[in-house]
Amino acid sequence: MKTLNLSLIHLNVRYKQPDENRRSLLRLVSEAAKQGANIVVAPEMAVSGYSFDNRDEIAPLAEFENGPAWSALADSARKNGVYACVGMAEIDPETGIVYNSAFVFGPEGDLVGKYRKINAEARWGCSGGPGQDNTFETPWGRVGVLICSDVYPGLMPRATALRGADLLLAPSNWPMSGLDPKEIWRARALENGIYLAACNRTGVDKIMDCRKAPSCVYDPCGKPLLEGQHDDSRIFAVKLPLGPDGRLDRSFRMGRLADRRPRHFRDCCLNLQMIRDLTTFLQLPEPDVLDLSCVVSEDGQHPADALEKHLSENEAKGNGLVLLPPFDFSEAAAEKIGRTADSYEMGVLTRTNENGHRSYRLFEPGKKMRQWPAPTWPSGNGDVFPVVDYGPARLFLAPFAALAHPEMAVVAAKRGCDLALCIEDGLSPEQRLLAGVRTVENLAAAVCSCEGAGIWSSQEGHQRWGESLANPGDACHAALDTNRTRAKKFQDNVDFPLLLSNRGTL
Repeated sequence: MKTLNLSLIHLNVRYKQPDENRRSLLRLVSEAAKQGANIVVAPEMAVSGYSFDNRDEIAPLAEFENGPAWSALADSARKNGVYACVGMAEIDPETGIVYNSAFVFGPEGDLVGKYRKINAEARWGCSGGPGQDNTFETPWGRVGVLICSDVYPGLMPRATALRGADLLLAPSNWPMSGLDPKEIWRARALENGIYLAACNRTGVDKIMDCRKAPSCVYDPCGKPLLEGQHDDSRIFAVKLPLGPDGRLDRSFRMGRLADRRPRHFRDCCLNLQMIRDLTTFLQLPEPDVLDLSCVVSEDGQHPADALEKHLSENEAKGNGLVLLPPFDFSEAAAEKIGRTADSYEMGVLTRTNENGHRSYRLFEPGKKMRQWPAPTWPSGNGDVFPVVDYGPARLFLAPFAALAHPEMAVVAAKRGCDLALCIEDGLSPEQRLLAGVRTVENLAAAVCSCEGAGIWSSQEGHQRWGESLANPGDACHAALDTNRTRAKKFQDNVDFPLLLSNRGTL
Protein backbone atom coordinates (compact mmCIF):
# COMPACT_ATOMS: atom_id res chain seq x y z
CA MET A 1 0.00 0.00 0.00
CA LYS A 2 1.19 3.49 -0.86
CA THR A 3 -1.63 5.34 0.88
CA LEU A 4 -3.88 5.01 3.90
CA ASN A 5 -7.43 5.59 2.68
CA LEU A 6 -9.43 7.58 5.20
CA SER A 7 -13.17 8.32 4.90
CA LEU A 8 -15.16 10.81 6.98
CA ILE A 9 -18.90 10.17 7.25
CA HIS A 10 -20.27 13.72 7.31
CA LEU A 11 -23.60 12.53 8.68
CA ASN A 12 -26.93 14.35 8.83
CA VAL A 13 -27.64 13.20 12.38
CA ARG A 14 -31.37 12.99 13.13
CA TYR A 15 -32.17 14.15 16.65
CA LYS A 16 -33.53 11.37 18.89
CA GLN A 17 -33.84 8.97 15.95
CA PRO A 18 -31.28 6.25 16.75
CA ASP A 19 -32.73 3.63 14.39
CA GLU A 20 -32.57 5.94 11.38
CA ASN A 21 -29.09 7.16 12.31
CA ARG A 22 -27.87 3.59 12.75
CA ARG A 23 -29.21 2.58 9.33
CA SER A 24 -27.53 5.60 7.72
CA LEU A 25 -24.22 4.81 9.42
CA LEU A 26 -24.27 1.19 8.30
CA ARG A 27 -25.05 2.17 4.71
CA LEU A 28 -22.33 4.83 4.61
CA VAL A 29 -19.69 2.61 6.24
CA SER A 30 -20.39 0.01 3.54
CA GLU A 31 -20.20 2.63 0.79
CA ALA A 32 -16.93 4.00 2.16
CA ALA A 33 -15.45 0.49 2.24
CA LYS A 34 -16.49 -0.10 -1.39
CA GLN A 35 -14.65 3.13 -2.26
CA GLY A 36 -11.49 1.66 -0.72
CA ALA A 37 -11.54 3.07 2.82
CA ASN A 38 -9.25 1.53 5.43
CA ILE A 39 -10.40 3.75 8.32
CA VAL A 40 -13.88 5.25 8.58
CA VAL A 41 -14.77 8.02 11.04
CA ALA A 42 -18.27 9.17 12.03
CA PRO A 43 -19.27 12.25 14.06
CA GLU A 44 -19.68 12.76 17.79
CA MET A 45 -23.01 11.47 19.18
CA ALA A 46 -23.82 10.08 15.74
CA VAL A 47 -26.52 7.67 16.90
CA SER A 48 -28.66 9.80 19.25
CA GLY A 49 -28.12 13.41 18.27
CA TYR A 50 -26.47 15.86 20.62
CA SER A 51 -28.57 18.28 22.71
CA PHE A 52 -30.15 16.85 25.86
CA ASP A 53 -31.33 18.64 28.98
CA ASN A 54 -30.57 16.01 31.61
CA ARG A 55 -29.36 12.47 32.24
CA ASP A 56 -32.85 10.97 32.22
CA GLU A 57 -33.46 12.31 28.72
CA ILE A 58 -30.27 10.86 27.17
CA ALA A 59 -30.12 7.58 29.12
CA PRO A 60 -32.70 5.63 27.03
CA LEU A 61 -30.75 6.54 23.86
CA ALA A 62 -27.30 5.70 25.25
CA GLU A 63 -25.46 2.58 24.11
CA PHE A 64 -23.99 -0.21 26.21
CA GLU A 65 -21.72 -3.11 25.34
CA ASN A 66 -23.37 -5.31 22.70
CA GLY A 67 -26.24 -2.84 22.39
CA PRO A 68 -27.99 -2.39 19.01
CA ALA A 69 -25.70 0.24 17.49
CA TRP A 70 -22.59 -1.27 19.09
CA SER A 71 -23.32 -4.75 17.69
CA ALA A 72 -24.40 -3.54 14.26
CA LEU A 73 -21.35 -1.32 13.78
CA ALA A 74 -18.95 -3.98 15.04
CA ASP A 75 -20.47 -6.41 12.56
CA SER A 76 -20.26 -3.83 9.76
CA ALA A 77 -16.55 -3.20 10.47
CA ARG A 78 -15.96 -6.97 10.27
CA LYS A 79 -17.95 -7.48 7.08
CA ASN A 80 -16.29 -4.52 5.37
CA GLY A 81 -12.79 -5.13 6.72
CA VAL A 82 -12.34 -1.59 8.03
CA TYR A 83 -11.56 0.27 11.24
CA ALA A 84 -14.68 2.24 12.21
CA CYS A 85 -14.60 5.08 14.78
CA VAL A 86 -18.08 6.22 15.82
CA GLY A 87 -19.20 8.71 18.47
CA MET A 88 -22.05 7.51 20.72
CA ALA A 89 -23.53 8.19 24.12
CA GLU A 90 -22.49 5.36 26.43
CA ILE A 91 -24.22 4.24 29.63
CA ASP A 92 -22.57 2.17 32.31
CA PRO A 93 -25.23 -0.45 33.18
CA GLU A 94 -23.89 -0.87 36.72
CA THR A 95 -23.81 2.79 37.78
CA GLY A 96 -26.12 4.49 35.27
CA ILE A 97 -23.36 7.00 34.50
CA VAL A 98 -23.55 8.40 30.96
CA TYR A 99 -20.47 9.26 28.93
CA ASN A 100 -19.93 10.94 25.58
CA SER A 101 -17.77 8.24 24.02
CA ALA A 102 -16.10 7.17 20.80
CA PHE A 103 -15.82 3.46 19.97
CA VAL A 104 -13.34 2.02 17.49
CA PHE A 105 -14.19 -1.34 15.95
CA GLY A 106 -11.48 -3.28 14.13
CA PRO A 107 -11.69 -5.28 10.90
CA GLU A 108 -12.23 -8.45 12.97
CA GLY A 109 -15.30 -6.90 14.57
CA ASP A 110 -13.61 -6.48 17.94
CA LEU A 111 -13.44 -3.31 20.02
CA VAL A 112 -9.89 -1.99 19.58
CA GLY A 113 -10.34 1.39 21.24
CA LYS A 114 -12.72 3.38 23.42
CA TYR A 115 -12.42 6.99 24.50
CA ARG A 116 -14.65 8.94 26.90
CA LYS A 117 -14.80 12.68 26.31
CA ILE A 118 -13.10 14.70 29.03
CA ASN A 119 -14.89 18.00 28.38
CA ALA A 120 -18.17 16.23 29.04
CA GLU A 121 -21.62 17.79 28.66
CA ALA A 122 -22.45 19.53 31.94
CA ARG A 123 -26.17 18.70 31.85
CA TRP A 124 -25.83 14.94 31.65
CA GLY A 125 -22.29 13.66 31.08
CA CYS A 126 -19.45 12.37 33.23
CA SER A 127 -15.86 13.22 32.29
CA GLY A 128 -13.52 10.51 31.13
CA GLY A 129 -10.30 9.98 33.06
CA PRO A 130 -7.17 11.91 31.99
CA GLY A 131 -5.03 8.77 32.07
CA GLN A 132 -7.14 6.75 29.62
CA ASP A 133 -5.13 5.51 26.67
CA ASN A 134 -6.91 7.10 23.72
CA THR A 135 -4.77 5.37 21.08
CA PHE A 136 -4.92 2.10 19.16
CA GLU A 137 -2.53 0.31 16.83
CA THR A 138 -3.15 -0.27 13.10
CA PRO A 139 -0.97 -1.69 10.31
CA TRP A 140 -0.28 1.92 9.23
CA GLY A 141 0.73 3.33 12.61
CA ARG A 142 -0.73 4.32 15.96
CA VAL A 143 -3.96 6.33 15.84
CA GLY A 144 -5.44 8.55 18.57
CA VAL A 145 -8.99 9.67 19.32
CA LEU A 146 -10.27 12.87 20.94
CA ILE A 147 -13.85 14.13 20.84
CA CYS A 148 -14.72 17.64 19.59
CA SER A 149 -13.87 20.23 22.30
CA ASP A 150 -11.18 17.98 23.78
CA VAL A 151 -9.08 19.20 20.84
CA TYR A 152 -9.73 22.83 21.85
CA PRO A 153 -7.12 23.10 24.68
CA GLY A 154 -3.62 22.19 23.60
CA LEU A 155 -2.58 19.72 26.30
CA MET A 156 -4.82 16.80 25.31
CA PRO A 157 -3.68 16.65 21.66
CA ARG A 158 -0.10 16.96 22.95
CA ALA A 159 -0.63 14.01 25.33
CA THR A 160 -2.06 12.00 22.42
CA ALA A 161 1.05 12.70 20.36
CA LEU A 162 3.21 11.65 23.31
CA ARG A 163 1.37 8.32 23.33
CA GLY A 164 2.71 7.76 19.84
CA ALA A 165 -0.21 8.77 17.61
CA ASP A 166 0.69 9.98 14.12
CA LEU A 167 -3.00 10.35 13.17
CA LEU A 168 -5.62 11.94 15.43
CA LEU A 169 -9.31 11.24 14.78
CA ALA A 170 -11.71 13.85 16.17
CA PRO A 171 -15.41 12.93 15.98
CA SER A 172 -17.09 16.32 16.34
CA ASN A 173 -20.32 18.23 16.70
CA TRP A 174 -19.00 21.75 16.09
CA PRO A 175 -21.31 24.26 14.34
CA MET A 176 -19.92 27.29 12.54
CA SER A 177 -20.57 30.05 15.05
CA GLY A 178 -17.83 32.24 16.43
CA LEU A 179 -14.41 30.61 16.48
CA ASP A 180 -13.60 28.68 13.30
CA PRO A 181 -12.72 25.10 14.29
CA LYS A 182 -10.51 24.77 11.20
CA GLU A 183 -7.95 27.09 12.84
CA ILE A 184 -7.89 24.99 16.01
CA TRP A 185 -7.60 21.69 14.12
CA ARG A 186 -4.87 22.99 11.83
CA ALA A 187 -2.87 24.33 14.77
CA ARG A 188 -3.09 21.03 16.69
CA ALA A 189 -1.80 19.12 13.66
CA LEU A 190 1.01 21.63 13.13
CA GLU A 191 2.28 21.92 16.70
CA ASN A 192 2.34 18.13 17.19
CA GLY A 193 3.53 17.06 13.73
CA ILE A 194 0.58 14.70 13.22
CA TYR A 195 -2.25 14.14 10.78
CA LEU A 196 -5.59 15.31 12.16
CA ALA A 197 -8.97 14.21 10.79
CA ALA A 198 -12.00 16.00 12.25
CA CYS A 199 -15.29 14.36 11.25
CA ASN A 200 -18.08 16.83 11.86
CA ARG A 201 -21.81 16.38 11.35
CA THR A 202 -24.39 18.21 9.30
CA GLY A 203 -28.11 18.84 9.67
CA VAL A 204 -30.08 20.58 12.40
CA ASP A 205 -30.03 19.39 16.00
CA LYS A 206 -32.40 20.51 18.77
CA ILE A 207 -30.56 23.81 19.32
CA MET A 208 -27.73 23.76 16.75
CA ASP A 209 -27.60 24.30 13.01
CA CYS A 210 -24.65 22.30 11.64
CA ARG A 211 -25.45 22.55 7.93
CA LYS A 212 -22.31 24.66 7.37
CA ALA A 213 -20.12 22.71 9.79
CA PRO A 214 -16.84 21.56 8.15
CA SER A 215 -15.13 18.18 8.19
CA CYS A 216 -11.38 18.47 7.65
CA VAL A 217 -8.06 16.64 7.36
CA TYR A 218 -4.70 18.35 7.93
CA ASP A 219 -1.19 17.05 7.42
CA PRO A 220 1.65 17.30 10.01
CA CYS A 221 2.67 20.72 8.63
CA GLY A 222 -0.86 22.09 8.98
CA LYS A 223 -1.60 21.88 5.26
CA PRO A 224 -5.29 21.20 4.49
CA LEU A 225 -5.81 17.90 2.66
CA LEU A 226 -9.59 18.16 2.93
CA GLU A 227 -12.02 20.88 3.98
CA GLY A 228 -15.57 19.85 3.11
CA GLN A 229 -19.12 20.70 4.11
CA HIS A 230 -22.61 19.85 2.89
CA ASP A 231 -26.16 20.27 4.15
CA ASP A 232 -26.84 16.53 3.88
CA SER A 233 -24.90 13.32 4.50
CA ARG A 234 -21.73 12.87 2.46
CA ILE A 235 -18.62 10.70 2.46
CA PHE A 236 -15.43 12.74 2.31
CA ALA A 237 -12.37 10.68 1.37
CA VAL A 238 -8.67 11.46 1.51
CA LYS A 239 -5.48 9.45 0.91
CA LEU A 240 -2.65 9.79 3.42
CA PRO A 241 0.82 8.96 2.05
CA LEU A 242 2.71 6.06 3.59
CA GLY A 243 6.45 5.55 3.84
CA PRO A 244 8.46 2.67 2.36
CA ASP A 245 7.62 0.62 5.47
CA GLY A 246 3.90 1.03 4.78
CA ARG A 247 3.37 3.28 7.80
CA LEU A 248 2.63 6.95 8.35
CA ASP A 249 5.73 9.14 8.53
CA ARG A 250 6.52 9.68 12.22
CA SER A 251 9.49 12.01 11.63
CA PHE A 252 7.32 15.16 11.88
CA ARG A 253 5.95 14.14 15.27
CA MET A 254 9.33 13.04 16.58
CA GLY A 255 10.86 16.31 15.42
CA ARG A 256 8.25 18.41 17.21
CA LEU A 257 8.45 16.37 20.39
CA ALA A 258 12.26 16.24 20.42
CA ASP A 259 12.16 20.02 20.83
CA ARG A 260 10.30 19.71 24.15
CA ARG A 261 12.01 20.60 27.42
CA PRO A 262 9.72 19.25 30.18
CA ARG A 263 11.85 20.79 32.95
CA HIS A 264 10.47 24.18 31.82
CA PHE A 265 6.87 22.88 31.84
CA ARG A 266 6.51 21.84 35.49
CA ASP A 267 4.30 24.75 36.52
CA CYS A 268 1.64 23.65 34.04
CA CYS A 269 0.37 21.20 36.68
CA LEU A 270 -0.28 23.90 39.32
CA ASN A 271 -3.82 23.74 40.72
CA LEU A 272 -5.42 27.18 40.56
CA GLN A 273 -9.01 26.01 40.14
CA MET A 274 -10.13 27.22 43.58
CA ILE A 275 -8.40 30.61 43.36
CA ARG A 276 -11.02 33.23 42.62
CA ASP A 277 -8.72 36.28 42.76
CA LEU A 278 -5.47 35.64 40.88
CA THR A 279 -4.39 39.26 41.26
CA THR A 280 -4.17 38.97 45.04
CA PHE A 281 -3.05 35.35 45.19
CA LEU A 282 -0.15 35.80 42.72
CA GLN A 283 0.55 39.43 43.71
CA LEU A 284 -0.08 40.68 40.18
CA PRO A 285 -0.27 44.33 39.14
CA GLU A 286 -3.71 45.87 39.54
CA PRO A 287 -5.59 45.21 36.30
CA ASP A 288 -6.28 47.99 33.82
CA VAL A 289 -5.86 48.68 30.11
CA LEU A 290 -2.37 48.49 28.61
CA ASP A 291 -1.91 50.20 25.25
CA LEU A 292 0.37 47.84 23.34
CA SER A 293 2.03 48.52 19.98
CA CYS A 294 4.53 46.75 17.73
CA VAL A 295 6.57 49.00 15.41
CA VAL A 296 8.23 47.33 12.41
CA SER A 297 10.95 49.38 10.74
CA GLU A 298 11.30 49.61 6.98
CA ASP A 299 14.26 48.02 5.23
CA GLY A 300 17.37 50.03 6.14
CA GLN A 301 15.60 52.05 8.83
CA HIS A 302 16.94 51.87 12.37
CA PRO A 303 14.32 50.68 14.89
CA ALA A 304 15.04 53.71 17.10
CA ASP A 305 14.15 56.03 14.21
CA ALA A 306 11.02 54.00 13.40
CA LEU A 307 9.96 54.26 17.06
CA GLU A 308 10.27 58.05 17.17
CA LYS A 309 8.47 58.45 13.83
CA HIS A 310 5.59 56.23 14.94
CA LEU A 311 5.08 57.96 18.29
CA SER A 312 5.26 61.45 16.82
CA GLU A 313 2.81 60.68 14.01
CA ASN A 314 0.33 59.01 16.34
CA GLU A 315 0.63 61.59 19.11
CA ALA A 316 1.13 58.82 21.66
CA LYS A 317 1.35 59.91 25.26
CA GLY A 318 1.73 57.71 28.32
CA ASN A 319 0.67 54.39 29.87
CA GLY A 320 1.72 52.15 27.04
CA LEU A 321 4.34 49.69 25.84
CA VAL A 322 5.97 49.53 22.40
CA LEU A 323 7.81 46.49 21.03
CA LEU A 324 10.66 46.89 18.55
CA PRO A 325 12.28 44.21 16.37
CA PRO A 326 15.70 42.85 17.41
CA PHE A 327 18.80 44.81 16.42
CA ASP A 328 22.51 45.12 17.16
CA PHE A 329 22.84 47.36 20.17
CA SER A 330 24.86 50.55 20.51
CA GLU A 331 25.09 53.16 23.21
CA ALA A 332 23.80 55.82 20.80
CA ALA A 333 20.73 53.72 20.06
CA ALA A 334 20.15 53.13 23.78
CA GLU A 335 20.33 56.85 24.51
CA LYS A 336 17.92 57.67 21.70
CA ILE A 337 15.37 55.06 22.79
CA GLY A 338 15.66 56.22 26.40
CA ARG A 339 15.02 59.85 25.39
CA THR A 340 12.05 58.81 23.27
CA ALA A 341 10.58 56.74 26.10
CA ASP A 342 10.91 59.70 28.48
CA SER A 343 9.56 62.22 25.97
CA TYR A 344 6.41 60.25 25.14
CA GLU A 345 6.07 58.57 28.56
CA MET A 346 5.98 55.17 26.88
CA GLY A 347 7.76 51.96 27.74
CA VAL A 348 9.87 50.33 25.01
CA LEU A 349 10.93 46.68 24.87
CA THR A 350 13.40 45.20 22.43
CA ARG A 351 15.84 42.33 22.07
CA THR A 352 19.43 43.25 21.40
CA ASN A 353 22.60 41.50 20.40
CA GLU A 354 25.75 42.97 21.94
CA ASN A 355 29.09 41.20 21.61
CA GLY A 356 27.33 37.94 20.82
CA HIS A 357 25.04 38.12 23.87
CA ARG A 358 21.28 38.39 23.40
CA SER A 359 19.25 40.30 25.96
CA TYR A 360 15.86 41.89 26.49
CA ARG A 361 15.99 45.58 27.32
CA LEU A 362 13.07 47.51 28.77
CA PHE A 363 13.13 51.32 28.73
CA GLU A 364 10.65 52.91 31.13
CA PRO A 365 10.00 56.64 31.33
CA GLY A 366 11.92 58.23 34.16
CA LYS A 367 13.56 54.95 35.23
CA LYS A 368 16.78 53.10 34.70
CA MET A 369 16.76 50.61 31.83
CA ARG A 370 16.08 47.03 32.92
CA GLN A 371 17.84 44.11 31.22
CA TRP A 372 17.50 40.29 31.19
CA PRO A 373 19.29 37.50 29.29
CA ALA A 374 17.30 36.26 26.29
CA PRO A 375 17.60 32.46 26.22
CA THR A 376 17.27 30.55 22.98
CA TRP A 377 15.16 27.41 22.59
CA PRO A 378 15.89 24.59 23.25
CA SER A 379 17.56 26.16 26.24
CA GLY A 380 20.11 25.14 28.84
CA ASN A 381 19.38 23.81 32.30
CA GLY A 382 19.93 27.11 34.04
CA ASP A 383 18.01 29.31 31.62
CA VAL A 384 15.11 31.29 33.03
CA PHE A 385 12.53 33.03 30.89
CA PRO A 386 11.89 36.49 32.37
CA VAL A 387 8.55 37.26 34.00
CA VAL A 388 8.21 41.04 34.26
CA ASP A 389 5.58 43.31 35.80
CA TYR A 390 4.92 46.41 33.74
CA GLY A 391 2.00 48.77 34.28
CA PRO A 392 -1.20 46.73 34.71
CA ALA A 393 0.26 43.54 33.21
CA ARG A 394 2.53 40.65 34.02
CA LEU A 395 4.66 39.85 30.96
CA PHE A 396 6.30 36.61 29.86
CA LEU A 397 9.39 37.11 27.67
CA ALA A 398 10.39 34.09 25.58
CA PRO A 399 11.42 33.04 22.07
CA PHE A 400 8.53 31.90 19.93
CA ALA A 401 10.10 28.45 19.66
CA ALA A 402 9.27 28.00 23.36
CA LEU A 403 5.73 29.33 22.94
CA ALA A 404 5.22 26.90 20.04
CA HIS A 405 4.67 24.26 22.74
CA PRO A 406 1.21 24.46 24.38
CA GLU A 407 2.73 23.43 27.72
CA MET A 408 4.79 26.65 27.79
CA ALA A 409 1.71 28.80 27.22
CA VAL A 410 -0.08 27.09 30.14
CA VAL A 411 2.99 27.63 32.34
CA ALA A 412 3.00 31.35 31.58
CA ALA A 413 -0.73 31.63 32.22
CA LYS A 414 -0.48 29.79 35.54
CA ARG A 415 2.33 32.08 36.62
CA GLY A 416 -0.22 34.87 36.25
CA CYS A 417 1.12 36.29 33.01
CA ASP A 418 -1.35 38.33 31.00
CA LEU A 419 0.75 38.54 27.88
CA ALA A 420 3.56 36.63 26.16
CA LEU A 421 6.03 38.82 24.25
CA CYS A 422 8.28 37.38 21.54
CA ILE A 423 10.86 39.45 19.66
CA GLU A 424 11.96 37.50 16.60
CA ASP A 425 13.92 37.72 13.38
CA GLY A 426 10.87 36.64 11.35
CA LEU A 427 7.16 35.87 11.61
CA SER A 428 5.70 33.07 9.48
CA PRO A 429 2.00 32.37 8.74
CA GLU A 430 2.30 29.25 10.90
CA GLN A 431 3.58 31.32 13.81
CA ARG A 432 0.71 33.76 13.37
CA LEU A 433 -1.75 30.86 13.63
CA LEU A 434 -0.12 29.39 16.74
CA ALA A 435 0.08 32.81 18.41
CA GLY A 436 -3.66 33.23 17.96
CA VAL A 437 -4.40 29.74 19.25
CA ARG A 438 -2.30 30.44 22.36
CA THR A 439 -5.08 32.76 23.52
CA VAL A 440 -7.10 29.59 24.15
CA GLU A 441 -4.65 28.89 26.99
CA ASN A 442 -5.64 32.15 28.78
CA LEU A 443 -2.72 34.14 27.41
CA ALA A 444 -2.57 37.12 25.05
CA ALA A 445 0.46 37.20 22.74
CA ALA A 446 2.50 39.69 20.75
CA VAL A 447 5.31 39.01 18.28
CA CYS A 448 7.48 41.74 16.80
CA SER A 449 9.98 40.86 14.08
CA CYS A 450 11.95 42.43 11.26
CA GLU A 451 9.48 40.93 8.76
CA GLY A 452 6.20 41.80 10.48
CA ALA A 453 4.36 41.84 13.78
CA GLY A 454 1.10 40.84 15.41
CA ILE A 455 -0.89 41.16 18.62
CA TRP A 456 -3.43 38.48 19.58
CA SER A 457 -5.82 39.24 22.44
CA SER A 458 -8.05 36.87 24.38
CA GLN A 459 -11.42 36.01 22.90
CA GLU A 460 -14.78 36.51 24.56
CA GLY A 461 -16.68 33.25 25.02
CA HIS A 462 -16.40 31.17 21.87
CA GLN A 463 -15.61 34.10 19.59
CA ARG A 464 -12.37 34.30 17.63
CA TRP A 465 -9.41 35.98 19.27
CA GLY A 466 -8.60 39.61 18.46
CA GLU A 467 -5.82 40.06 15.91
CA SER A 468 -3.86 43.11 14.79
CA LEU A 469 -1.05 42.70 12.21
CA ALA A 470 1.67 44.92 10.79
CA ASN A 471 4.02 44.74 7.79
CA PRO A 472 7.47 46.42 7.53
CA GLY A 473 7.12 50.18 7.76
CA ASP A 474 3.89 49.85 9.74
CA ALA A 475 2.67 49.28 13.28
CA CYS A 476 -0.09 47.30 14.98
CA HIS A 477 -1.91 48.22 18.17
CA ALA A 478 -4.23 46.70 20.76
CA ALA A 479 -5.74 47.89 24.02
CA LEU A 480 -5.15 44.94 26.35
CA ASP A 481 -7.58 44.85 29.28
CA THR A 482 -5.94 42.72 31.95
CA ASN A 483 -9.26 42.38 33.76
CA ARG A 484 -10.11 39.92 30.98
CA THR A 485 -6.78 38.09 30.99
CA ARG A 486 -7.15 37.43 34.74
CA ALA A 487 -10.40 35.50 34.19
CA LYS A 488 -8.54 32.25 33.57
CA LYS A 489 -10.20 28.84 33.31
CA PHE A 490 -7.69 26.01 33.08
CA GLN A 491 -8.18 22.57 31.55
CA ASP A 492 -6.61 20.48 34.33
CA ASN A 493 -8.21 17.09 33.66
CA VAL A 494 -5.14 16.00 31.69
CA ASP A 495 -2.32 13.51 32.11
CA PHE A 496 0.30 15.74 33.76
CA PRO A 497 2.75 12.90 34.59
CA LEU A 498 2.88 12.09 30.86
CA LEU A 499 3.24 15.74 29.84
CA LEU A 500 6.07 16.30 32.33
CA SER A 501 7.94 13.15 31.37
CA ASN A 502 10.69 12.94 28.76
CA ARG A 503 8.52 10.66 26.62
CA GLY A 504 8.70 11.55 22.97
CA THR A 505 12.04 13.32 23.30
CA LEU A 506 14.18 10.21 22.72
